[in-house]
Amino acid sequence: MGVSEPRRLPEDMGPILQALGEADPALKRAIKAVGAFVLPGKPADLQAFVRAIIGQQLSVKVAGTISDRLCLQAGRGAEMTPESILCVPMEQMRAVGLSQAKAESIRALAAFWRDQELSAEKIEAMADEELVALLTQVRGIGPWTVKMVQMFCLRRPDILPVEDLGLKMGIQRLDGLAERPTVREMVERAEVWRPWRSVATWYLWKLLLVKGEW
Repeated sequence: MGVSEPRRLPEDMGPILQALGEADPALKRAIKAVGAFVLPGKPADLQAFVRAIIGQQLSVKVAGTISDRLCLQAGRGAEMTPESILCVPMEQMRAVGLSQAKAESIRALAAFWRDQELSAEKIEAMADEELVALLTQVRGIGPWTVKMVQMFCLRRPDILPVEDLGLKMGIQRLDGLAERPTVREMVERAEVWRPWRSVATWYLWKLLLVKGEW
């Protein structure tokens, strides 16, 4: 699209938004309707992946409440370690609002993080596909969970979470479709957005919040 692809999205998004708009007139309208792109990066540490697990199939508000409660038990940020998680009894993990399955996934992640000697720095250095292949070995972590960390923490530029319902609904609204697109149709539709599919995805999520005609 005429803009060199960085490993991490830059602060100045102007050239990227212009390139996307030129490549896709419908998306250009969505960008105008939504406004400025806001995607603050965070450390891709253990807590980031724990929050991503908690956020599976939950609203942002509910997931945030449960995450905050767990942080009181297991530590926040750098204080959250595999050991601090594994020291929290299963009963206490359930008491903060976690399902049995998510509590088990978080414990499995803690053990995997410890055994693989992972860190935010090691995660940052991994390529997109490498990171998905590594973390999806953990029980309860699928591609969607890893992709959320790649987008919201690592600000990776070309992530397409085809597993995400919001993205399906966003494409449906963008193109005025009678039905939600299939995964194959999503992948084909998103080709025009390369190498900035993360940005297009973010705008389609936000497009769902735009009321009325846009």
